[in-house]
Amino acid sequence: MASPQRTQRRAQPIAGTRPNVRLDEQFARDLAVLMQTGDDLTAVMRMAVGIVADMYRTAWHHQSVPVGTAPTLKAYKFVEAPPVVGPPSLPWVTHEGPTWTPSSRQTSTDDTRRQQQPTRPPHRQQTGRTPVRP
Repeated sequence: MASPQRTQRRAQPIAGTRPNVRLDEQFARDLAVLMQTGDDLTAVMRMAVGIVADMYRTAWHHQSVPVGTAPTLKAYKFVEAPPVVGPPSLPWVTHEGPTWTPSSRQTSTDDTRRQQQPTRPPHRQQTGRTPVRP
């Protein structure tokens, strides 16, 4: 019986070692696509392996497939920009109406007009006087 070749072993990877990976034509093309983001070869390989490992862990955690079985990706969602950390800047409201903070984004031309209007003193009813009735 022939001994298994070194590349066919299923040994756990050891941190700090440098794995040898043979690039075939398809693998090289796929890496080139990922490198169009500006990352280097090491960064894109880490990113790709991390994405697939997260997918496996999630599938195993939710018992979509048995542990040790490769799941099949059925759907995915693109996000153009990373999510914003924390809530967006919102206006704070007083009894006199909304007050826009400098970081609040104007959503319409009406917002611009309201910010440019001079503030009016609050309407107060005079105390101690009875209204005049005709």
